[in-house]
Amino acid sequence: MIRVSRNMNYHALEYSELKQEAKERRIKFYYVMKKAQLITLLSMDTLPIKYLVEKKRIGELRDEARARGFPCVYRMNRSALVDLLYPTPKYDYKDQHNADKHYTPKKHDSE
Repeated sequence: MIRVSRNMNYHALEYSELKQEAKERRIKFYYVMKKAQLITLLSMDTLPIKYLVEKKRIGELRDEARARGFPCVYRMNRSALVDLLYPTPKYDYKDQHNADKHYTPKKHDSE
């Protein structure tokens, strides 16, 4: 098992060593990531929120929900807890560039 310090040059490591380090840091889906993406993630001081949420176990999510004051969290599954604690913004494609509005053309006098 290879121990890599946080300030090490990840570009010098083999792909399998990068995967092992990602596994040790509990990065989800490390085995399907490309080498460049692994290097980017491993060289960050803190992982993006997406990866931090994926690392949390259901017990940790329930504790966080209880601390925030949400009732009946023991009945929720993991995906429901993630949606409750970390809602993703919904993008409405209908309102994009006022596509739902219709502008009637101006009438021109023909002379």
